[in-house]
Formats: sequence, C-alpha cells, structure tokens
Amino acid sequence: MKPFVTIYILCYGNYGAMHKRLFDSLARFLPPGAARVVVWGNQLGKQSAKYILNSMDAFEDHWCHLQDQNVPKYEVMAELWRGNDATAPTTPWVLWLDDDTHITMPDWWDKTVEFIEAKKAENICYIGQKWFVHHLAGQEQFIKEAEWYTGVPVEMCPTRSPEVTKPGITFANGAYVWLRTDVLRRIKWPDQRLVHNGGDTLLGEAIRQQGLPFHPFKYGVKGNDAKRRGRSDKPAGSKLNTRR
Repeated sequence: MKPFVTIYILCYGNYGAMHKRLFDSLARFLPPGAARVVVWGNQLGKQSAKYILNSMDAFEDHWCHLQDQNVPKYEVMAELWRGNDATAPTTPWVLWLDDDTHITMPDWWDKTVEFIEAKKAENICYIGQKWFVHHLAGQEQFIKEAEWYTGVPVEMCPTRSPEVTKPGITFANGAYVWLRTDVLRRIKWPDQRLVHNGGDTLLGEAIRQQGLPFHPFKYGVKGNDAKRRGRSDKPAGSKLNTRR
C-alpha cells in the first residue's frame, strides 16, 4: 500500500500523558501503511521524548527529529515541507496535527477517507473543524500583500447580532488540518511571513482566494484539548498586541 497522507506532528514540552494519548490513538486507529508519520519535538522532557521515540516503531514509514529549542510552528512547517527533502510531502495529502489532538473513534480513518472519496467531484482539497474569526486591525492589508492574494473580496462573518456582519474568515482550526499536496505547492504554503500564530486563519483565506472549497469534517477527532503552552505570539498581520 502506498501512503495516502503524510501526517506531520509538532510536539512541545514535557507532557507525557498528552503525547501518549496522541501516539497511542494513531497506533490503534491508523491502518498499517496508510500514512507516513513525521514528528518534530521542541524542548521535550525525558518522559515525552522517550515515549515518542519508542512509538515510532508502530509506524512503517516514519521520521523523527527532537531538539532543545522551541522553534515556532510555521518555521517548523516550512522546514518540513520546503527545507528538507527527507520530509517534503510526496503523498496525495498532508495532515497536520498539534500535540493536543488525538483520535477518538476506531473508524476515524475509514470515515475520513470515505468522505474524501465521496467529495472528489467537488475538488475537495482542504478539510478540518470549521471556525471563523473577525479580522484584527492590520490583517486585511496583510492579506492583500500576500503572494497568493487574487483580489477576492473580503468575507463577511456573522456577529452576535443577526443583522450585523464583520470582515473575517472561515477556516479549519489549525490543530487538525488536511490539505491536498498539489494545493500546498500551488499556494507555496506556509506563507513565508508566518512565525507561530495566525497561520490557520490565513490558510483559510489563501484557499478562498484561489476559489477552492473548504469541506468541514472532523469525525473521530478531538483537537485543542489542552491549555495553550509555550510560545504565544499575536496573530499574523495584527497591529494589536492581542492573543487568540
């Protein structure tokens, strides 16, 4: 079986129980040979590092790198997808997982692949849990300066008042994102301006600017299942020193 997807996982810190939860769920519910697994560990404690390294044997095709610095998320992503031939995606799809994500249903893989196959005629290319946010000051200009910007008018997102909408973006939450590899290359993702925060919203806009669809789907997955840890930057393009 040729791998259908390359799963990229960024882990941070000494959170042994959380890392065990993720890797145990993948080992249980990911069919043999279905995916390549690529892991980057930032400043892992001994418990987490030992467990993650031992877990690699559960996957037929894997690559793992552990290091002492806390490299920002999108710098890691750029290195894995563009900077290293050993980790660059060669499968039809990539799947990004943050380390506070885990698989909860035994038929997660079958249901997800069935969904992708059923939506091929709709040019399915971008999948995840549907969220939306309103733009912060500076972000609309940041978007217009992007290499992938095509001039599609700004999206208007709902507010608490049914009669009022505000500029924003609908996107797949960054803890669990499927992206078709040819689209990844087309938009040269990740945007080279990204550092650590705001890339998930920006990806939603990059996809929309290409006229491509977003297919919300999150069956059998629990993401964002821990408090924010480590580095915390203001969202990409924001002039406000705030956090999301």
